[in-house]
Amino acid sequence: MKMLLNKIKAISPILYYFSLGYLALFLLLVMLSQFDHRQLSGVNLWLKPGKFALSLAIYCFTWPLYLQFLPFKLLGRRFANFTVFAMSFEMIAITSQAARGQMSHYNISSPYNAVVFSMMGVVIVAQTLFALYVGFIFFKVKAQDLSPALLWAIRLGIIFSCIFALEGGIMASRLSHTVGVPDGGPGLPILNWSRIAGDLRIAHFIGMHALQILPLFVILSGIKNSRPVLIFALLYFVLVSLLLYNAMLGRPLF
Repeated sequence: MKMLLNKIKAISPILYYFSLGYLALFLLLVMLSQFDHRQLSGVNLWLKPGKFALSLAIYCFTWPLYLQFLPFKLLGRRFANFTVFAMSFEMIAITSQAARGQMSHYNISSPYNAVVFSMMGVVIVAQTLFALYVGFIFFKVKAQDLSPALLWAIRLGIIFSCIFALEGGIMASRLSHTVGVPDGGPGLPILNWSRIAGDLRIAHFIGMHALQILPLFVILSGIKNSRPVLIFALLYFVLVSLLLYNAMLGRPLF
């Protein structure tokens, strides 16, 4: 683990240190939730910022491992810098809204809340489109320093994660992540995914983590040929699409 962290630090110090910062913030928010018992939508209001801090730490730790293979170093640095800006903006918005006792997402109850929600949308869409562009740039990368299987896993992992990140637009247009009932009903522990209706966050979450899961499939299986990863990626995409379809029908998964 220490070698991996040192490698990430050497490739992109800015993403490395921001990842550590998000991990520290995650621990701080977990502790804060033990003292501040206010709730939003039936759960502790610090739960959502905590989950985002952990998720962003993983996201920022992941990208340097892929950017090392990008032949355009300036593009890689610009992407890292913009990622830090975008994720910091999202984290500040989500945490500050929680501190105010307000929902950060789908909240247009006041001009200020509407502006925060709108700006979050603009920033995260820009970040996702930038990531998608980088994903397509990876089609210019040749399998020299990495196997064809890992190269395809990185390409498709980035593209799939962007597609399902943009699924957030469906939730934003509905001002809701639950289909069939209002947000805030009974949900799974921690994840809080609805147990009584369709929940668009399930496909959103699993689809976005194609960024890590497809390359991990290659690394853990040890495969070198691209065909198995293409088949796995196709099945993964179909599965997540079915999860989205199921949620759109208003059906709970659990």
